[in-house]
Amino acid sequence: MKLLIAVLTLLCSSVLFSQENTDSLHFNYLNSSLSLNEKEQSHFWDRYDKMQQEQAQIKTHQRDLKKSLMFAFAKSDEEIKAIIDQIAEQDILKVQLKRDFISDCVDFLDAERAIKFSIYEKKFKKMTQAANSK
Repeated sequence: MKLLIAVLTLLCSSVLFSQENTDSLHFNYLNSSLSLNEKEQSHFWDRYDKMQQEQAQIKTHQRDLKKSLMFAFAKSDEEIKAIIDQIAEQDILKVQLKRDFISDCVDFLDAERAIKFSIYEKKFKKMTQAANSK
């Protein structure tokens, strides 16, 4: 029993460490790629964290809507169409959040670095996916 608890604790801590490590790498990668000074880092990460929280809320709501479609047999065609429309609206909200974030970045960074944010963000996600697939 103690061995099982030790193994589970080790697995949980390694997952947490892995996430913290990824977050730290992400932070450092964007700071250096975008050449952010301390003041810019403060604005950037405050706004970035806010965007991430809002996107998480949208994704949760969207997931709930998708789950409700699993019981579509109990819904009318109109209800199903309304849910599908709501899911699409959530996708639009996610895009608008990212657009607003990049627009805000133009104000406290510059247009070039604001645009490059998306490029660096995609590169980082590809790097982490490649590293996790090994």
